Amino acid sequence: MSTRMLRVLAVLVPTLCLMGVAVSAASAATVYVSNSAPVVPGGKSCAQPGYKTVQEGINASAGGTVNVCPGTYTEQVGITQGVKLTAVSGVGTATLAMPASPVPSTSVCDTKAGSEPQIDEISICTGATVTLTGVTVEAIVPLETCEDGLNAIFVAGGGTLKASSMTINGASSSLNNFKGCQHGIAVRVGSASKEEVGHATLKGVTVKGYEKNGPTVTFKGSTLSMSTSTVTGEGPTPYIAQNGIEAAFGGQAKIKSTTVTGNECNVGSCGATGEQASGVLFFEAAPGSQLTGSTVKENDLGVYYASGKNTVPATAEVSISKDVLTSNRYEGVLLEEGKASLTSDTINGSGRVGIDLYQASYQESSSESSATKMKISGQSEAAIKVESDKSLADKPGIFVITKSTETGNGALLINESNNFEVIF
Repeated sequence: MSTRMLRVLAVLVPTLCLMGVAVSAASAATVYVSNSAPVVPGGKSCAQPGYKTVQEGINASAGGTVNVCPGTYTEQVGITQGVKLTAVSGVGTATLAMPASPVPSTSVCDTKAGSEPQIDEISICTGATVTLTGVTVEAIVPLETCEDGLNAIFVAGGGTLKASSMTINGASSSLNNFKGCQHGIAVRVGSASKEEVGHATLKGVTVKGYEKNGPTVTFKGSTLSMSTSTVTGEGPTPYIAQNGIEAAFGGQAKIKSTTVTGNECNVGSCGATGEQASGVLFFEAAPGSQLTGSTVKENDLGVYYASGKNTVPATAEVSISKDVLTSNRYEGVLLEEGKASLTSDTINGSGRVGIDLYQASYQESSSESSATKMKISGQSEAAIKVESDKSLADKPGIFVITKSTETGNGALLINESNNFEVIF
């Protein structure tokens, strides 16, 4: 790998977001929305809804509950107060879909003089909590540009998204000529480029159809908690190197009991020594980020970590534990500079390298990660490999692996470096 290939998020002009106006509990209401039944003022059922569009229901609920009746609602939604959005007839019965010709979102979290426009299917710009239950979000459109941001859901303003039992499909252009853009994020939590903080808890959520990234958390103070969910990329794609889940630039992610699969890049520049798609990517992620009890399979690269700091952290910033990393075609885990800990993970199936330790002159600090109680098998080159550019500027590294089993690999260890030590 000749360059750090996974620094994937474009830097945009910073934007600040104002907090949403608080709404008193006394003014909150429960409203019904349906686009297939006649609207009745004050209506309280799907047969007699009070509103036709989801946006009208949000505005009228004053921070209460919007019961979304069965149907597809083709509209972009802006949320600037706490609200509960529920598919009242059950999971998957109500869909919020991006219009074929979407317009830039207009919240103060999305826009600022001099910044690039951003297109969201759902824009959350509030310091309150927004709950989505059972609703399907579709954000795949025939977009003919690589400019601007494109998000299925954007969470900012210090607000919190609580999403459960739902599907998020997109964001992406449906046109092949525009599927190689560095935008198209399923759930964008916070924003380093806009200096926005956001929080999200995703439970029982299916994520697919994204152009660049699935759930992505960035900026200091932003957090993503994800459990019992599934994130599925496009598979071997000739368009782009996707990332299933990303925590970067100060964002923190805690991922548990989640399956991440199908992020593979077949672009000409992609491959074992080029750009790669990743299942889970931690780049300059906040300390405390973790991947636990999850399955990461059939990606180019299972899990990637780089600290980006100029000194090695005193303790591991990222923990990877009790996961199964299967048939990731190039690396199960790739570790660059910094300190990560691996515990009781299984790396198996077809693959090139189980744990790849990358050393290059551009790195800010040394690599001092560790692993214990690992099971590594079936890797064509090696269970553990140190890949180095052999530059005089390379910083010495060390990797300690204990109480582990390595069977059926091309080799136990391949070490290309002159100053990187692997201790068993």
